[in-house]
Amino acid sequence: MNAKSRIETLLSALCIAREAKENRSISIIFKGISSRILLEVVQADSQGNNSPTGLYEQACKDVGDYGADTLAKYEMGEGDQLWFVIDTDQWDSHISQLKRSCERRQRWYVAQSNPCFEVWLYYHFFSEDATSLALADCSAWKSHVNQRVVGGFDSRKHPIYIIEAITNAKKWFSAPNGVVAYGSTEMFKLGEIIYSMAASEVLKARRMLRL
Repeated sequence: MNAKSRIETLLSALCIAREAKENRSISIIFKGISSRILLEVVQADSQGNNSPTGLYEQACKDVGDYGADTLAKYEMGEGDQLWFVIDTDQWDSHISQLKRSCERRQRWYVAQSNPCFEVWLYYHFFSEDATSLALADCSAWKSHVNQRVVGGFDSRKHPIYIIEAITNAKKWFSAPNGVVAYGSTEMFKLGEIIYSMAASEVLKARRMLRL
């Protein structure tokens, strides 16, 4: 996308991840759900500060507000939204700061998963409370999802279970004192927005598969 070209319809997503391939996987999952969604994934700088604070600072440089006369790489269109999709990892204090910073911006949001994005993938298939899973770290979560789902999460077909993911993640979401609990994810908030724009295509695909 050229400098200052407009993000036309729905979302920009800033995805923070430990490896570049994780950013790509997030992009594939959401881009594949509907042709109505134009999603830009701004990669974290693997050579720079990829903490939530560092990613916010990068976004401030790369993303211009709607109508602003800037040289930003991306320009927010009217109604566009910017989401930081982040894992809890070791970033506790940084995440709190990121959320406070986003509250001061128009249509900038945070979707945090504890401990990682795989909690959201888990809820596509399982209605049980994820807090009962005593998994050591994010690698264990990835292995668990891949082992319990035959063939692992398939971004070509499994995103149509977004309805189940939203329902399950929302049901078991817990954030005492504003801190997202282990086994919880705020991705259902972003999921609800995506589904509101992609519902007709998702439901059509589900009818074809008799879901």
